[in-house]
Amino acid sequence: MMTPTEREQVKADLQAYVARHGLSIHDLAARMKSSGRKVDAKILHRFLDRGMVVDDTVLTVYRGFVDTPA
Repeated sequence: MMTPTEREQVKADLQAYVARHGLSIHDLAARMKSSGRKVDAKILHRFLDRGMVVDDTVLTVYRGFVDTPA
């Protein structure tokens, strides 16, 4: 299980990635999908913009993208 601190770090890293590349949530989801990750733009939006809690398996996908985006 991810700790609340790890969850916040994933969120902060994804938000920084979005800001750095000037992406929308849908653009970010498309990039994540093109790198071979299974991502739902709606869940990504809920996590980043609404602060909703998502499953650890989903967060692991996000963490993997943050660590190796290509």
